[in-house]
Amino acid sequence: MKKKLVALILSTFMVLSLVGCSNPTQQEVSQTPSKTVERFSLATGGTGGTYYPIGSGIAATVTKYAANIEMNAEATGGSVANIQMAQDKGVDFLLSSASTAFAGFDGQDPFEKPVDTLRGITALYPETFQFVVLDNSGIKTISDLKGKKVAVGAPGSGTERSAKRILEYHGLTYDDIEVQYLGFGEAVTSLKDRLTDCAIVGSGIPTSSVVDAAATLEIDLLDIDPNVVDKLVKDNPYYTVDMIPAGVYKGVEKDVVAIATPALLIVRDEVSNEAVYETVKAIYENIEEIRSVHTQGNSIKLENALNGMSVPLHPGAEIYYKEVGIIK
Repeated sequence: MKKKLVALILSTFMVLSLVGCSNPTQQEVSQTPSKTVERFSLATGGTGGTYYPIGSGIAATVTKYAANIEMNAEATGGSVANIQMAQDKGVDFLLSSASTAFAGFDGQDPFEKPVDTLRGITALYPETFQFVVLDNSGIKTISDLKGKKVAVGAPGSGTERSAKRILEYHGLTYDDIEVQYLGFGEAVTSLKDRLTDCAIVGSGIPTSSVVDAAATLEIDLLDIDPNVVDKLVKDNPYYTVDMIPAGVYKGVEKDVVAIATPALLIVRDEVSNEAVYETVKAIYENIEEIRSVHTQGNSIKLENALNGMSVPLHPGAEIYYKEVGIIK
């Protein structure tokens, strides 16, 4: 009886030992850590401009194709606000005009100190400053805006910063006009209601809010004065001369001389090389998805990725550009 009991105990022990030997492998497989998904926000701009649709397209594309990354686009006040959010570590990825990014990195007005954590990923498209008036307003030049109600952009936007500078080159300060701090959509609505004489819109063309205005109103666009355009571009890094072609907006059947600055995709320097590499790779390997969101997506081209880059390039982006031959 004792022998049978001992044999039973031994056989039970052997079975448990075998089970025990098999479990570690299963546990090891089940406990192998999966790659953590990183979640990022992309600060864009107002919904009436181009930043938001382009940014939403970028975020959706990165989420769909980049390994272990989820990105969400946020509507914001624009370039200045985005850089301030990055400075406060409230956002990791952002869109900004090249001119405003340069001012932020260098600590120029309106930034109180350098935001030296900004790193570039890619240039996107030209951001064109459009001076929109009603065709019957009698306003024919930017100098005619003296004493008028002018919507200069949302507070904390790159448009407002650039609008102020462009006006100054035409001999106008904020003391010479009635300043209205309105975003693109609000400005165009105010123009429709005859509460604004000129709406300054800094965005990729065509801009949805201006298209909407032209659909119901007879509008005109003001040229940058040819006597100041060369000096303005020479004095201000990352501004360029641009042309708004005739017919882009209903009723505007002339080419319009304008000022533009590249729109940039920027990231904080603390974001890993891997995350930035996966981001830029997802963008350029699936660029048609972004182009389907807005016509300015057609301006996003790999060969132009570094044009107008006004902040240091992130190492993760540099790795990708070396891989595809943009950087030798």
